[in-house]
Amino acid sequence: MARYRLLIRDAFLLLAIGSLVLIIPHILFAADDVPRITIQELKSKMDMGENVLIIDVRSGEDYASSKVKIKGAVRIPLKALEQRQKELPQDREIITYCA
Repeated sequence: MARYRLLIRDAFLLLAIGSLVLIIPHILFAADDVPRITIQELKSKMDMGENVLIIDVRSGEDYASSKVKIKGAVRIPLKALEQRQKELPQDREIITYCA
């Protein structure tokens, strides 16, 4: 009986370690996987009339208190972005920002 308990404990330990091995790199490097664009690059795209969708992902409070707003940007708070992803076009470059 004690031997089975040790086997079960060891199995759970291996699962826990395996999960961490899979999760930790995702957490550490997730931000590096996101392409970045500078303000100048965005302005250039807008000046050239490129059909980009700009999404302001700030919360209501942050948005309301800010003087920085991009004309034509759609506001979808970050917390709602995943739930509303079906509303996003597939044929346009989408740029998100929070200032």
